[in-house]
Amino acid sequence: MRAIALMCHAPIVIPAIGRARAADCATTTAAMRRVARAVVDTGPEVLVVLSPHTPRDRHRWGLVDGEQLEGTFARFGCPEVGLALPNAAPAVRDALGDLPLAPVAAQPLDHGALVPLWFLVEAGWSGPTAVLGVPWNNRDASAIGERLRSRVPWGLVASGDMSHRLQPGAPAGFDPRAHTFDEGFVRSLREGDLLGAVSVARELRERAAEDVVDTTEVLLGALGPTVPNDPVLAYEGPFGVGYCEALFVPAVAHA
Repeated sequence: MRAIALMCHAPIVIPAIGRARAADCATTTAAMRRVARAVVDTGPEVLVVLSPHTPRDRHRWGLVDGEQLEGTFARFGCPEVGLALPNAAPAVRDALGDLPLAPVAAQPLDHGALVPLWFLVEAGWSGPTAVLGVPWNNRDASAIGERLRSRVPWGLVASGDMSHRLQPGAPAGFDPRAHTFDEGFVRSLREGDLLGAVSVARELRERAAEDVVDTTEVLLGALGPTVPNDPVLAYEGPFGVGYCEALFVPAVAHA
């Protein structure tokens, strides 16, 4: 594939939504822009976004239907901020072959898809796009990645946030062990150990209230268990939720 990345999906990192708090997450905003620009610059023919907030089926991956993918951030006080893109669902259905998919009725996109796509559109993306939703039973994750890997001219973005319980007042409450999930996940990525990043005990995942592992597991199939360099561009948790941005393909050139 031409581009493979991990992006967060916190609406607050979009400056028009963050407003007075934008400075508190400026590192994440800059990293999102850097990832988006790198992905768009590879010239993918199709872009696939994996969202943990798209409506979930019990066993099947969801594929958003409709001629267009569209949505706004009205839920977050910014109805004027939004996007519309041509839907590449038929191409993805063909790429995944006999893997079972659950059709997701065309509707405004969830923020798990919208936030990464907003940055990609800002970077110049306007091409065919598909959104896949994670099933509750995530057994086909690697198979999804393997099938998509064969589509060499495509791009793949896993959307996910880290722990939602990093500090008192965090969206999902506070857990004193939540930070260990983020630290282990980011450390594994920095060491090139993608398998280690997603091989986290279920209990710790639940305590952290994360939604990044399921989508990142797809990258295992697309990339394999290890990556040759440190792909992490940024990590921070200014509002009690961890945000991590990583660029696997093309490789990151660290200063």
